[in-house]
Amino acid sequence: MSVRKLKPITPGQRFRVVNGFDAITTDKPEKSLLAPLKKSGGRNSQGKMTVRHRGGGHKRRYRIIDFKRDKQGVEATVVSIQYDPNRTAFIALVEYKDGEKRYVIAQNGMQVGQKISAGANSAPEIGNALPLNEIPLGTIIS
Repeated sequence: MSVRKLKPITPGQRFRVVNGFDAITTDKPEKSLLAPLKKSGGRNSQGKMTVRHRGGGHKRRYRIIDFKRDKQGVEATVVSIQYDPNRTAFIALVEYKDGEKRYVIAQNGMQVGQKISAGANSAPEIGNALPLNEIPLGTIIS
């Protein structure tokens, strides 16, 4: 995953570094893992504005992310790396051996076709999830 350094057109952009989008492999999200994202625009249940400076922006849908990684001992294959408008990290669509698809947070260096797993007997590599007591000392974690 690369990064881009912006030209200092304004003082706020002088030291700004943003993601390069060359790691993204597809732009269509998995429909079964989408949920609506309701925005209030700063209004309460009566429709009165209670918070200022909220509203606008592009319409987005929430991608359901598997933060728990509770499918232990089942190997998954990374199908694609995607952009998520709701967070700064990219997400990876993984497909398990039994056919189930889930989104996980994509780590730097994660590639399409890579095999990942979760559980106590997984190797401490990029994309794998281990319990804290199983992670060797000195391993870089994310």
